[in-house]
Amino acid sequence: MSPTKNLGSSASVKGLVNDEPSYLTAYLAVIATSLLHLSNGAVMAWASPIMPQLNLTTGEKTLVGSLFSLGAAPGPFVVSFFLDLIGRKGTVYILSSTFVISWVLLLLSQNVIVIYTARIIGGIGVGGCCSGLPVVISELAINDVRGRMGSLSFFFITIGSLIVFGIGPYVGYYIMSVYGLGIVLIFLVVFFFVPESPYYYLKKGRRIDAKKNLQRLRQYATEEALEEELNEIEKAVTQEDGNVAGFWESMTTKAAKKGIGIGIFLVLMQQFAGGNPINTYCQDIFEHAKLNFPATIVPLIMTLSSLFSLVSVVVVNRCLTMKLAMLISGLGVGICLALFGLYFVLINNGVNLYDVSFISVVILFVSNLFGGLGVGPLAWPLVAEILPTSVKGIGTGICGFISSLAGFALIALFSIVSDTFGYSVSFFGIAALISIWSILSIFIVPDTSGKSLQEIQELLSK
Repeated sequence: MSPTKNLGSSASVKGLVNDEPSYLTAYLAVIATSLLHLSNGAVMAWASPIMPQLNLTTGEKTLVGSLFSLGAAPGPFVVSFFLDLIGRKGTVYILSSTFVISWVLLLLSQNVIVIYTARIIGGIGVGGCCSGLPVVISELAINDVRGRMGSLSFFFITIGSLIVFGIGPYVGYYIMSVYGLGIVLIFLVVFFFVPESPYYYLKKGRRIDAKKNLQRLRQYATEEALEEELNEIEKAVTQEDGNVAGFWESMTTKAAKKGIGIGIFLVLMQQFAGGNPINTYCQDIFEHAKLNFPATIVPLIMTLSSLFSLVSVVVVNRCLTMKLAMLISGLGVGICLALFGLYFVLINNGVNLYDVSFISVVILFVSNLFGGLGVGPLAWPLVAEILPTSVKGIGTGICGFISSLAGFALIALFSIVSDTFGYSVSFFGIAALISIWSILSIFIVPDTSGKSLQEIQELLSK
């Protein structure tokens, strides 16, 4: 059956129809794909409410909190191996299986070795999702709202974390594991209806399948409009992949080297915003902040602030370019974390801030608001846009591997530095990192707003 049998192709039809792609269908496909990030957020947030319920030593708590990030390191290579081998959908199913295994292991035992194993396997899924899903989403999305659609990933990660922070302290270890397994199974049902990426089919020479799936995603009214976008995708795939003799030659192209370099810069910028160590040790941080209210509610407040990413979806696409959003976001986070470090300097030097201790929460709350504007939701979508199709698999693997190791190092070093020198030094250090990276982004990161994937590659090839 022809995928376009109901499409009109006559001039009269073209004159009567405003043949725009269906934004609703594209959004539904992107939302269905992004649902896997609920598991991503759950794995990342799990340690904060659950560790106090377990009888763990200090060293065991450090490993339980950080091993997911170490496990995330090979996740992108799982993605890079499978993206072009079995397709985008098959790769996402493999990532889903890592979450299933992780939650099942946690259901079976509270043995610390089993927990370590589950956290590492869940981390593989986290690393794979952060690097792989943006690739899938960028290929499903419509050009002029790709940034907006990509930002939904961060939103779903935040929702996944929010639910865990909200219910984790009250439902217990096993119920949290049942919840984690349940959301993966729900995702698998919903994702079944998402079509394979037309980019993948064109890379494999399956033009009829690519055309069929593109029509499912766009719901064009005329044959001409469908063929126009299909030809644009085909041109991009041919330019980026078909004209290179082999993998190593494609890796040496200017666009590939610049794309991977910028990708590494972007994922490090995201890590240097400090989200991983702050989320991991959030409750402990505020137990040392001399609050006049329970520290257990702070992780929930912090996660709620991350929902500002919903606003960033609108702001970035209507008011700011993605590049400018990243700059403002990074500098805002840097200023807030420096102020948070100053707060600890004051209370550690005898200044009584007990009656106004809410200031510390407000500072970190505002930091999360700035993070939700750019460095949180936009880093990986930008990576997915910038990497050429010919090296997208290995490129996401390299970026994800470096991101995961940086995250693991930051979580571990944050604990060591805080125990040795105090939280003020840790926050001053992170503030310096993100501020420097934000200024460098002015010269390194291109603006991809409103550009097609082909136009982005042409820009990088100059």
